[in-house]
Amino acid sequence: MSRFILFKLIIYLILKINTVETAFNATAYALQHRCAWSVCNAIGYPTYYLNYTIDCCTLQLPLNYAQPDNRTINISMTRLRPNQTASTNNTLFALMGGPGGSGWSLFYIMSQFFSASLGLTIILPDHRGTGLSTLLGCDDKGSQHINTSCINYLISKFGVDGLNQFSVTSAAHDLSVQIQSYQADYPGRFVAFGVSYGTFWLNRFLTIYPNVVQTAVMDGIMNPISSSDSRTDVFVSSVAEQFLSFCQLQTACIQNFPSGQSPNVMLRNILTSIDSNKQQCITNYLSRYNITSEKLREIFFKQITSAETYLDRTIIPAVIYRLYRCNSDDRQVLNLYFRTVTTAAQTVDDPNGPGFISSRALQYNIIQSETYLAKGETEIDSTTILNWYHSSIMAPAKPLRYYHVRAQWPKYPIDQYRYQIANYTPIYMLSGQLDPSTVFDQASQVAAFTTNTRKFYAIPLAGHVTVNMALLGYTCSVQLVSAWAFPKLFPSEWATADCIESYPTTIDFAAETNAVKQISMKFFNTTVIFGSNISNYDVSISDAYHVNIYHSNLILCSIFTLFYSSISK
Repeated sequence: MSRFILFKLIIYLILKINTVETAFNATAYALQHRCAWSVCNAIGYPTYYLNYTIDCCTLQLPLNYAQPDNRTINISMTRLRPNQTASTNNTLFALMGGPGGSGWSLFYIMSQFFSASLGLTIILPDHRGTGLSTLLGCDDKGSQHINTSCINYLISKFGVDGLNQFSVTSAAHDLSVQIQSYQADYPGRFVAFGVSYGTFWLNRFLTIYPNVVQTAVMDGIMNPISSSDSRTDVFVSSVAEQFLSFCQLQTACIQNFPSGQSPNVMLRNILTSIDSNKQQCITNYLSRYNITSEKLREIFFKQITSAETYLDRTIIPAVIYRLYRCNSDDRQVLNLYFRTVTTAAQTVDDPNGPGFISSRALQYNIIQSETYLAKGETEIDSTTILNWYHSSIMAPAKPLRYYHVRAQWPKYPIDQYRYQIANYTPIYMLSGQLDPSTVFDQASQVAAFTTNTRKFYAIPLAGHVTVNMALLGYTCSVQLVSAWAFPKLFPSEWATADCIESYPTTIDFAAETNAVKQISMKFFNTTVIFGSNISNYDVSISDAYHVNIYHSNLILCSIFTLFYSSISK
């Protein structure tokens, strides 16, 4: 009798678990909740852009998919609809990274990658918690300042169980409803394209819903098993070391460094001397910029990270060497460099409010709950984190940013999808060889797990999200993505990977090419990137000349800041 009761209990538990996971029918819900497209409530964004008409749809979707008839939240998406009609509907859903980024971060860049003349519809979903979806913010104004008060506010507004629903799996259910709702009105070919964390979100969606889209694309691949935000500084530093090692492959670069003082070694020494207040160039001539070792690490990290700064990063060895040498020419050049990068780092208040482009509260909720530790990893203490950070030569700022609130954050439980890799839907994958955010080795592992359904290409020397290099004229990644996703819209030769050979296989650190000469002018106002070994005397340049250079670069940096802030990770 006891065995019979135990057997019934096991069956009951199995049915209960399956009921929780399958109680929500995304297809049925989508058919009952269709989009009413209207003008977007987004200040500063056009309603018509590059021959696309822009509109938005907000669906009321369950906060908790295990209780679909209870509380709902807003889940929004933006549509870029081409004015040129096509015989067949082709739709691309583009998923932004973060975590925490909204679809609006991709608004300008996606419309440039895919001409409206193709007749392709682009849809940018807002992850729950950001954009025009129900926002995760730290107060009634949507603040994104993470502290104890923020945690208390989130709990008071949503409850712990409600906050737990702002998860990757819930966002995957949202995406399924959004796509199927749109498919009901506009049947055709549907493709999902994820970048950075968007690949993690996409993998979760494809794991649960393998048949909703015909194919998918991932760029800047986040490994569902081994990605670890607690170990970020270790991963970044390894890529930074590899990046600087390429200076040794270019004679015109390495010849500037004394024997035994490679750029890697010299930068490490500079960081140490900054901490002891003995870096003479920074202490005596650049004090106005408040350059700490943490700030210098962050400046270089930002320049090596994104593929869109593919050329900007070439300036780094010269900055390192000029900080070491510090003659009068170096001091002038470094003043311009730090003025340029600090101006570019300044932010402007978003008229749509905090969290519209990116929600840090959502980012922390997902990282603390899912991605802080990789599979099999254990918690680490602050001493270990700081040791890792201080051993790095480039890294994001605030190494303890997640650790400080880790114990307090109400983490949601890991579900059965956490470490799964989607293995049914055909997926095209791209990864940059020098990607410090989603490192190449981990990306290639994902491809190796599922070779039957995936095609994987490495982009030589590229950083994070390789399609962004199209902004600099390197269009191969965009061609490959386009031909895979919509083969009938693009030339057949785009489907071959031969174009990868067009990418450089060395990094021009010495401004030997015209492209890097322009970068040297942008940051240094000279094409002689390493300068000359002149004696330490003052070079007389008029104040008017300095003022003109300053204001010209200030205007340029403001333009770049406004443009790139809308497309960055």
